[in-house]
Amino acid sequence: MKFGLISLAVLGLFCASAQSDPLSSKDGLLPRSHALGGILNREGRAASPERIVTLRQRRTQHDFADESPEERQVRLSRAEAIRQGFTHAWDGYKQYAYGADEIDVVNKVPKTTRNGWGATLVDALDTLWIMGMKDEFWKARDFVAKLDFRKDGGQLTKVFETNIRYIGGLLSAYELSDDKVFLEKAVELTDAIMPAFNTPLGLPWQMLNVTTGVGSSETPGKTSTNLAEIGTFQMEFYRLSQHTKNSTYHEAAQNVITVMLNKNKLNDPSSNYSIPGMYPIDFDMASGKFTSRATYWGGGGDSFYEYLAKTWILSDFMLERNIDMWSESIQSFKRYGVAESTSGHLFPGFVDGTKFYPYADTFTNFIPGTLGLISKIVGSDSYFDLAESLLEAGYSVFDKMPSSLGAEAIKFVRKNVPSDYLLMKNSSQSMVDQFGFSLERPYYLLRPELIESLFYMYRLTGKTIYADRVWKIWQGIQRNCRVPGGYVGTANVAVDDSASGTMDIINSTESFFFAETFLYLYLTFADHNLISLDEWVFTTEAHPLSRKYVFDGTF
Repeated sequence: MKFGLISLAVLGLFCASAQSDPLSSKDGLLPRSHALGGILNREGRAASPERIVTLRQRRTQHDFADESPEERQVRLSRAEAIRQGFTHAWDGYKQYAYGADEIDVVNKVPKTTRNGWGATLVDALDTLWIMGMKDEFWKARDFVAKLDFRKDGGQLTKVFETNIRYIGGLLSAYELSDDKVFLEKAVELTDAIMPAFNTPLGLPWQMLNVTTGVGSSETPGKTSTNLAEIGTFQMEFYRLSQHTKNSTYHEAAQNVITVMLNKNKLNDPSSNYSIPGMYPIDFDMASGKFTSRATYWGGGGDSFYEYLAKTWILSDFMLERNIDMWSESIQSFKRYGVAESTSGHLFPGFVDGTKFYPYADTFTNFIPGTLGLISKIVGSDSYFDLAESLLEAGYSVFDKMPSSLGAEAIKFVRKNVPSDYLLMKNSSQSMVDQFGFSLERPYYLLRPELIESLFYMYRLTGKTIYADRVWKIWQGIQRNCRVPGGYVGTANVAVDDSASGTMDIINSTESFFFAETFLYLYLTFADHNLISLDEWVFTTEAHPLSRKYVFDGTF
């Protein structure tokens, strides 16, 4: 199978001539040593000033001027109901686990899972602020001010998770409140994890002992990692460089991409990179090489692609390499990474070399929201249609369940590929007959990704069907996950616990439930201008970062 490079013009991202390019020399190319990481695309060109001006002026969020007083009343009453649900969860955390990483809701005791730095509290800072719970926010601020990141709770630090949950949460809290304590703590923690990047190629270890600065892979004795874990520092590190005027953070995040591209040439026999823009998820940080041909936009790959797009927005549309890579990736994804099911839905899947596997986990549900946002910004109707089609597929996994909640992972049967069905176990075939897909991991762990994409589509289109779907999912959470002291996962989405009379729960309440799930639930129904998509960009952990900071290519 042969592949060619795909033009940015497909997404409407036309480049102006080099003569009008502020970062170009006479021949349109700028020596790479003169530009920050990511400023130049892979051909050495910077973004066209005309396009940058156009994109900065473009409004993407629906204006909602046609909302009736009755619709507004219903919407705000739903927002208040969700806020009350958050209060229920927060009160349990505050009573039994305040300052801990997580709460064990069933046993009503604290859990140390993220070094003991208060992951739930830090992750939820912006949710507290946005929901108007300012007294709780300022109390949490005082806790943050006393954090000592030299004490690791007896655990190795998961570098990727520390960035998205802690550093992202601190940066967002700073931009919302303008309290410099949060920025100071963000810098302090980032500096504590920077030794993870002290490797021969500058690629970060998965794990770090913050007291010794010694890094390691999650698999002892190995140098393995994955695409998402090396590529999900861009947003937070870019913004930290802006606030500190220190390019070190940004360059560290962008170097990861530089190394990845330099070490893996398309169709190079020594590399597993075979489809333009579809980057394998398995990676070796010692060699900088992909170690398999498996590409996937779900777990292990998801936030890498998300950050290509969103860091471009956050950079005031200046990081040309990011959108160059995203454009190529989404075109290959559309061509090779999706398939129509026998139920008529367009699902993403797992691609290993040239073979497609009809498997999708819930993490793939981030795609419609991010793709819809970028499509609106660049003015691509065809890719917005793709986003809506993917959202219909993702929602069907929730909608067909008695609980109104979606499974962690499913398999589907492709249209005109009967072997997908024939190779399934009898139990899986029965589920396909009933639902149109099989539940491979039938539990729901309070994850936000589908709610996130429904929120985006509601804010981008104004169509109330998307908000109504969010409300239906919230009702499912209330029926199946709410317990005294908070919320927990449910073991089988094919059963509605309120109807069965027995709650089959999974005692897990991660910090993302407070930071992401509740925030997207609430913002769907709160005032539309609260955290407008024209003014803020959400990180992968739903931490809003402001678009008000102008970027001219330097820090």
